Amino acid sequence: MNSMAFHGGVTETILFKEWRTTDWNGMSGSMVGIILLTIIYEGLKSYRDHLFKDTAISRKKVKRTKIQMLFSTVHFLQAVLHVVQMIIGYFLMLIFMTYNVWLCIAMVIGTGLGYWLFAWEKSDGENTDCCS
Repeated sequence: MNSMAFHGGVTETILFKEWRTTDWNGMSGSMVGIILLTIIYEGLKSYRDHLFKDTAISRKKVKRTKIQMLFSTVHFLQAVLHVVQMIIGYFLMLIFMTYNVWLCIAMVIGTGLGYWLFAWEKSDGENTDCCS
């Protein structure tokens, strides 16, 4: 059983027994992969927000029934993206729960970079409330 305290070693099993690091090369490669995975997670979150806002705006312009919205392509895409985002989110949570400091730092860096790359629209000063 893994220790439930933060530690800084390079020998770690990450998510699957095949994803195992034993040296700094493996750990640094894993950190890059985790940074990219976290950036993708943030990108999916922002894209889903963007789709939601666009759908809400178009629904105001074009009157569609709830049934039409439920079976629309955009709603199906949102559902698929939600499932993918949840899977990545749980993977990231499990990676963090290794309590490896280097992997946790990689997640923090990835979250910051992902937010910086994809959520800049939220800080442009405009009203982001989609339904006002």
